[in-house]
Amino acid sequence: MEIVTTKRLIAQSLKELTGEKSFDKISVGEIAARSNVNRQTFYYHFQDKYDLLKWIYREDYFLPNMKDLSFDNWDQCLCGILNSVRKDRTFCINTIRHTEQEVSKLFLADTEHIFDSAIRILRAQSPEKERTFRNVDSGEQAFIARFFAYGVCGILVEWIEKGMKEEPELVAHRMRNLLNTCKELAYKQVLEEKEEQH
Repeated sequence: MEIVTTKRLIAQSLKELTGEKSFDKISVGEIAARSNVNRQTFYYHFQDKYDLLKWIYREDYFLPNMKDLSFDNWDQCLCGILNSVRKDRTFCINTIRHTEQEVSKLFLADTEHIFDSAIRILRAQSPEKERTFRNVDSGEQAFIARFFAYGVCGILVEWIEKGMKEEPELVAHRMRNLLNTCKELAYKQVLEEKEEQH
């Protein structure tokens, strides 16, 4: 059996099991048995069930929706992630409730990368188009990217925990509007501080 096929089979088994019991009650042995593989095969592909969980979130929700990601379409990519998560509603609600910290770390790492890339693009633009972005150094860039990433991750986790009631399009639209406003204010503040120092 091919590696990708085996990993996919194991992942599907975990998804099925989360429809029957809470994630914290599911053992590696149960996942292996549902997948018709032995424990050794499971551990060949994943360190533990948390490693499997991270693989599912990245492979099923993040990566398929982050192709051709840009600063102009990040909200559409986010909307795609939310819609993908919503399709696996039971699995995601179950795993977030019992492994919020693990999933949040994954969300944070990927989201921070998105914002850091977006800020780098803006800094590279012409001075006439975005003067303020060119005055932000790498340390400030990293801080702002992390700040926005924490905000987005918090909203994502809360949306899942509360049952995904709001439409993904609405959530993504609100985030874009808010982050655009915060972005302008943050960079304006940084620029003003630099001018005061001189």
